[in-house]
Amino acid sequence: MVSLANYRAFAVPDDDAAFGRVASRVMPDGESRVWNNAIMELGGVACGTTPRCDEAGCPWRGRCHAYETGDFTAPDVPEQPSFEGSRRQFRGRVVRTLGEYDALALDELDPRIRVDYAPDGEHGREWLRGLVGDLADDGLVAVEAGEGESDGTGGDVVVSLQR
Repeated sequence: MVSLANYRAFAVPDDDAAFGRVASRVMPDGESRVWNNAIMELGGVACGTTPRCDEAGCPWRGRCHAYETGDFTAPDVPEQPSFEGSRRQFRGRVVRTLGEYDALALDELDPRIRVDYAPDGEHGREWLRGLVGDLADDGLVAVEAGEGESDGTGGDVVVSLQR
């Protein structure tokens, strides 16, 4: 939405360097966080795929290039991939499931987040190790290897929410 709002409001070509030049001219010094949040809000509320300038009472209408010219074409803004079945969805399921239990071994956790779990299958231990490893890298979960982990089964790897 940021690209879309910048493209329409400032008539900036669909080019990262051009967006950067415009942002450096119009963004208040030291206020990048506020500026970016404002542009995202503008894009999300009024300047979506189908603009809602008047309905949303967009405060930028009087200065907006697209509103002034009536040209609401936009660059190709990539759509976020589907959430259903995504890695994001399964990360959320891991966190939610661990919130219900103090800790779970990998083989106890996986069937709770995937109905098609098979320890040695495509979405088995190795897939879950990667998912849990990413969550651990992000500081969201703790992973502890038990005494029997040397056999590689994952049965003694215990995962819990980071406290």
